[in-house]
Amino acid sequence: MKNNKTYMIAALAAMLLPAAAVEIPAHFSDAAKAKLADSIALEPTEHKLNVVYFVGQGYEPVADYERRISELLVYLQQFYGKEMQRNGQGARSFGLNMLPNGNVDIQLVRGKLPHTEYKYSGGHGKVRAEVDEYYKAHPEKNFSQHLFILTPTFLDDEYSDANPGGVPFYGVGKSCYALDYADFDLRYLGEDTPKGHLLTKWFGGFAHELGHGLNLPHNNGTVEETKALGTPLMGAGNYTFGLKPTYLTKATCQILDRSETFAPAGDKTAFYTTDDPVKVEEPKLVLGADGALVYSFRATPNFKHVNAYIQDAPFAVNEDYDKVSFTNVEQDPATPGVYSVRIPMASIANLSGVKDSKGEGGIDLVFVQQDGTRYSHRVIFKWADISVKGTPFIEVKAFKGC
Repeated sequence: MKNNKTYMIAALAAMLLPAAAVEIPAHFSDAAKAKLADSIALEPTEHKLNVVYFVGQGYEPVADYERRISELLVYLQQFYGKEMQRNGQGARSFGLNMLPNGNVDIQLVRGKLPHTEYKYSGGHGKVRAEVDEYYKAHPEKNFSQHLFILTPTFLDDEYSDANPGGVPFYGVGKSCYALDYADFDLRYLGEDTPKGHLLTKWFGGFAHELGHGLNLPHNNGTVEETKALGTPLMGAGNYTFGLKPTYLTKATCQILDRSETFAPAGDKTAFYTTDDPVKVEEPKLVLGADGALVYSFRATPNFKHVNAYIQDAPFAVNEDYDKVSFTNVEQDPATPGVYSVRIPMASIANLSGVKDSKGEGGIDLVFVQQDGTRYSHRVIFKWADISVKGTPFIEVKAFKGC
């Protein structure tokens, strides 16, 4: 009989072994097998993304949805995982509960109302209420606080499988909504064909809206970064995904590091329970001697990551795709609690305020706490007021979330 020491050595050896290679289910399409051939082994997660397929009365799920949506989700899980790895966060992605046959565990929920009652405008509330009822009745199927809901396209005089739409397609808090249609299939990804372009539109949107449901704000990369890597998914990448280079910024990956469904197995953190706002004081923006902007501030150190985003006005939701992200926020070694970020003007040269020194600009700090709670701090200024002596702020505000 083995003694405890032997068991401990065996357990340690198992922990040091690389994760098993990804197995692609035999029933996946040949196209999916080819696109997933370079899959990487991902770290197991403590929590999983809830995936729901919601259908109202009078409609049925689109044919073969279990395989098609599974292939799309596994491909997207790999995309997120590879980008997390490239950005120094390890081979980590959102967790998916998998069935024995290799499909994703997709919960089919049939609505009580006619399918056409679950419209794009405001329909998500009706959908969410019924999904919540489902989870109340099936708590064992509720794997996290994050929810991804797919709904078949309307089929009427305006919408069809060739022109999908009509149903909710956006992110709302920790939930996100997307649609399904007959040719929503990984086999068309990257094709320069009508079906390929349609897939980029809807799968790119699927990937982008899922990002919102995983806590992500919009953001763009620097001039240098976009030239090298393409378009950020959480910028305009929903229009390029699969057709042109698309990537996740380092700022995006810092938020995902503490997103619940990315938590490594064994991480027992109670996510999003903190009520300890990060306090920011003495914000100051100057034009440095080298021509770069230097933004400094004092902050309480109750956070794991901080991202800085700079953009032109307006600052409303869906008006912020242009905001350029930076993660080079450093603490002053001589002054505890004081931080600064250097923003080269060449890196934000595409912002109109940099080009013509007109209008308003803003800098957001997004602090990510250990439990994934985010606190933001914003300053707004006039581009024309930037100087080596300091920049007056039109507005300073703090808020919870991204």
